[in-house]
Amino acid sequence: MYTSLFGILYTNRGLNILKFINYEEGKLFIDESSILDPAENQVQIEIYSSGVNRADLLQKRGHYPPPKGESEILGLECSGIISKIGNSSKRFKIGDKVCAILGGGGYAEFVNVDERQVMPLPSNISLLEGGALSETILTVYENIFNVSKFKKGETILIHGGSSGIGTTAISILKNYTDKIYVTAGSDEKCQACINLGATDSINYKEKDFLEYFEEKKIKVDIILDMVGGSYLKKNLKILNLHGRLTYIAALESIKSEINLLHVMTKQLKISGSTLRSRSPEGKGLIVNQVIENIWPLINNNKYKPTIFQSFKMKDVNLAHEVMESSSHIGKILIDMKGE
Repeated sequence: MYTSLFGILYTNRGLNILKFINYEEGKLFIDESSILDPAENQVQIEIYSSGVNRADLLQKRGHYPPPKGESEILGLECSGIISKIGNSSKRFKIGDKVCAILGGGGYAEFVNVDERQVMPLPSNISLLEGGALSETILTVYENIFNVSKFKKGETILIHGGSSGIGTTAISILKNYTDKIYVTAGSDEKCQACINLGATDSINYKEKDFLEYFEEKKIKVDIILDMVGGSYLKKNLKILNLHGRLTYIAALESIKSEINLLHVMTKQLKISGSTLRSRSPEGKGLIVNQVIENIWPLINNNKYKPTIFQSFKMKDVNLAHEVMESSSHIGKILIDMKGE
């Protein structure tokens, strides 16, 4: 779609010039190129806010390239205003406030995206806050409700409870169950998770979560894990009969030993998924489910994104440093309109 790697359309020159974020040796810097109009089934979004995700850190180091055909610009989600519409696009009109899940292109002032990946921005969410919605909500919905078949009142464990995914999961699931447990890396993060609605939070640096659940004799129905590695054996031990374990990342390690006896005797289901590699049609299916089932929670003030900090575009390296430090609680945003 783009003639450059990372881009921002610089409109105040009256030209179709793309001011973009390039990188070298893991550092981001501003460069320029040009941008194309949206394709037939696409809309162009003037971006106001973009969420920072760990995938961005991997991509800038060459470890997580975008799927074929997707923009190579960093950024997997955004919010903004529709500025142009492809000839076949019917869902939106120019001026609509929206948010979108992207295969790439979020670190920009403008992005072209298939209209099926775009959602109307709820009226009680600001354009800045909207950058925190798409990636986390779609990931949580797909992995907990679709893949893990969550049922109301079930017991769930979320590893990385203070992350963007974790805080989103807590804030959504508290509307469906009062049995939400999380792990986090400090007492401050643990308390923040409880304040959001978690039943309890385990500081994994001070307490082994396996010991916690064994001591309290709690069996877990669903575990959402982004750690992998050594957590696998412990997860299997605390899962209930017909328990479900779903992976969305493996920050510790992609390799681990497994006790198949636990899987067989408790009839467990182990799964995993990613969103980025899916087709616009596949993403669109989840988008429609989220609009139907989660947007009412937002509209009724039963869900609000947890935002840690927003950074101006020129400070994107600082935003990445915060993400890499894991000191944040909730989402980190890039404010595309910040001066």
